[in-house]
Amino acid sequence: MGDLEAWGEAGKRYEIHEETLSCFTKLDELGTKPFEDGSLTPEEVRAQFLRVSEVIGGLPDFEGSERQFIVPSQSGNEEGVPVSVYKPKDLSSVPAIWIYFHGGGLVICSRNTHSTTLKILARRARCIVVNVDYRLAPEHKAPAAFDDCRDVSRWVLRNKVLLGGHADSSVGVGGDSCGGHLAASITHDVTDLTFQILVYPLTDLTLSSKSAKEFEDTPGFNNARMKWYMGHFLANEGQKTDPVVSPYHRPSFTGLPPALCIMAQLDPLRDDGLAYSKKLKDAGVPTDVLVVKGAPHMFYQMPAHFQQLNKEAFKKTVDFIQQFQQE
Repeated sequence: MGDLEAWGEAGKRYEIHEETLSCFTKLDELGTKPFEDGSLTPEEVRAQFLRVSEVIGGLPDFEGSERQFIVPSQSGNEEGVPVSVYKPKDLSSVPAIWIYFHGGGLVICSRNTHSTTLKILARRARCIVVNVDYRLAPEHKAPAAFDDCRDVSRWVLRNKVLLGGHADSSVGVGGDSCGGHLAASITHDVTDLTFQILVYPLTDLTLSSKSAKEFEDTPGFNNARMKWYMGHFLANEGQKTDPVVSPYHRPSFTGLPPALCIMAQLDPLRDDGLAYSKKLKDAGVPTDVLVVKGAPHMFYQMPAHFQQLNKEAFKKTVDFIQQFQQE
């Protein structure tokens, strides 16, 4: 998959960054297997992605504290929602608190697969990050993950000082891929959120965008893989246009918190995120948009490998968060 020819027409149309090509070469060397054909169980895919995150994601240089909490559920999750809270040693005087929902198609990944990215960003932004382990499908189909993330967001708003913040700390949400999907939906339901950071979010489950067709067969994240995820997390076909599960179909975008939307150029979800960003802008929501050229869908969660491609994306993230805190 590290071969340019694997990108077909997209490889001729776009300049694919060397970090993108070499990432897929590394994935091949690690022996990662495709799973969209149903050859691997969700448990096997989770194990595969954990190994990838450990090898390619890297380890952060983080000085600070990490605390664990179990957030009580208001939505029938008897075990509660586990979260990790990262508080860097060098913290702003009134730090922002950023609640983060990891990607993984609502089926795979965890706090562990995304901890490196979040510790880096907590340190650079001098903010507190809450890393959320919401329930996964197929064991818990939608809207279970949405319920968990909504509960965590409301709990954080009530417990800012407990988490090491200040009573005046701003609270925002964010996530990559389906994590951005969750964050986008949560902002419509949870009041008092101050900002949102959506990294290549899935917001329209109909997969009708131009980029979904353009990258339907490209390496890594493609239409077949998206359909594999949806086959596991959807409780029924009607959820593809359910406003909670497919937030592009929300009836109103007025009054939502300011947004930073980061998209990868070589991503089936690129135009999905751009269309959602337009809805935000049209509703008067301050919205900053970045499309990272030459980048694939997963670049944001693998900072050790995508060092060049993540420079602008991480700087945008840090600068955006710092608007909402006092130094």
